[in-house]
Amino acid sequence: MFAAALFAGCASSTSGVSNTQSVPFTDHGTTQQSGNDGGARITVATDPGPIGLAQLAPAALGGRVYIGVFAGTQRTGGYSVKVDRIERSGDSLVVHAAFSTPAPGAFTIQVITSPAQLVSIDQQTASGVHSAVLLDQSGAERARATVTQSRS
Repeated sequence: MFAAALFAGCASSTSGVSNTQSVPFTDHGTTQQSGNDGGARITVATDPGPIGLAQLAPAALGGRVYIGVFAGTQRTGGYSVKVDRIERSGDSLVVHAAFSTPAPGAFTIQVITSPAQLVSIDQQTASGVHSAVLLDQSGAERARATVTQSRS
C-alpha cells in the first residue's frame, strides 16, 4: 500500500509526462496596493480574507477556493500580474500568470506598489490539492505554496 502511494506521488511530479486538466476560474480583480511586502507569492484559501485581498471579493462565495497571486513589492507604478490560466496536475494547481514591467524610460508614478490579483475556482476542483505553483510567462517558477484543506 505504501509503495503504491509513493509511486503515485512521484509520478505526479515527473516533468515531461503530465496529466494536466484546465481549470476554469473566476477573476475577482486586481490591485496595485496588496500590502505584500515581499517578493512574488501565491496563497490559497477558502476565504479571501486570510489572503489579504478581501477588498476584491467582499462577500465570499460558498463552494469556492480563492487564489491570491502577488507580484511583490515594486518601487514604482507600471507593474502588474495577470492570471492567464490554471491547470491541475495530480495534487498540484499550476497557476500561469503574466508579470508586466514598465517599458524602459516610461513615466511611472513614483510610489511603492504591490500588484496582486484574486481569482477563485470551484471547491470540488480543488479537492485533494496539496500544493500550488506560480509560473510566469516564460515558464519560470515564481512561487510555491502548500495547500491545507479543512474538513467540512
